[in-house]
Amino acid sequence: MRPFFLSILMLAGMPALADPMGLERVNALRDVQGLKPLVYDGRLAQAAQTHASDMAEHDYFSHKGRDGTDVGRRAAMAGYQWCFVAENIAKGQQSLDEVMTGWTDSPGHYRNMVDSRAEEMGLVQADSEVWVMVLGAPC
Repeated sequence: MRPFFLSILMLAGMPALADPMGLERVNALRDVQGLKPLVYDGRLAQAAQTHASDMAEHDYFSHKGRDGTDVGRRAAMAGYQWCFVAENIAKGQQSLDEVMTGWTDSPGHYRNMVDSRAEEMGLVQADSEVWVMVLGAPC
């Protein structure tokens, strides 16, 4: 089922999750906290992809884009009308396990993943070592 789902996303022109297990891993963390599971959103993934690709291509690492945009602006530019938005970024991790362990062990990143306001997410990987997760809730 997962390969079929990812094929449909790619045909629809939406970025696919870096790994569909990423959504499952975040939802497992949320379940322990008694929170609703997140669902994939292609617009949040597009916002994540834009930033991940830019960081990988221009060799920088920051929540602020080279053009001065923040996660809220990038989400809006991807067509996502948000009432809540948050971003986790990572660089250097070679696998989903490594990046999820790092984010789970970091209080700020963990807090984003288990924020009760979050309803949707996009997770992408660029150049094999830049990861961006954008979480949000629409208005």
